[in-house]
Amino acid sequence: MKYSLHFKLLFIFALFSSSVSAGRYMEASPAMVDIDTISGTTRPLMVDLRLGYEKSMHQFELSLMTSVTDDSLNQLTVDVPTVVSVFYHYLPFMDHSLKLHLIVGASQVDVDSSYPGTADSSDSFRGVSYGIGFEESFKSMPHLKMSFDWIRLYRGDLMNISATSLGVHYEF
Repeated sequence: MKYSLHFKLLFIFALFSSSVSAGRYMEASPAMVDIDTISGTTRPLMVDLRLGYEKSMHQFELSLMTSVTDDSLNQLTVDVPTVVSVFYHYLPFMDHSLKLHLIVGASQVDVDSSYPGTADSSDSFRGVSYGIGFEESFKSMPHLKMSFDWIRLYRGDLMNISATSLGVHYEF
């Protein structure tokens, strides 16, 4: 995808450019991915690792989620081996210790499924992502923050995929 390459190059340029009021950060968190279908919901558990760049009211980040456990629903086993995303966060209220994040981006979600008696399947879902997040700084360690995000990774006619994560954010 041509636009995907442009987003990645823009992100890398923003991450390594220098600015006085800018900061690089990393974040690690457990994430629960909800795969909602007409038949039911599965919730595989993942690890969410993010690298980002923050300047004033804006954040750009690259997210990589990897599978920890799969989930089963009526003998159907669902696993999400990887989710790769590029996100932009807008922080509208900067003068509070609790920061609100409005999130938009693009994601690719890989889903593996198996059911007894049928061939295993692997699918990739790509699309626009959006969500909301909150971030709270520790008073004694201002570079260390707790973060919570809910992000819709994929929205389809018959299936929706979202991720909920609670993690630790460290600014360099």
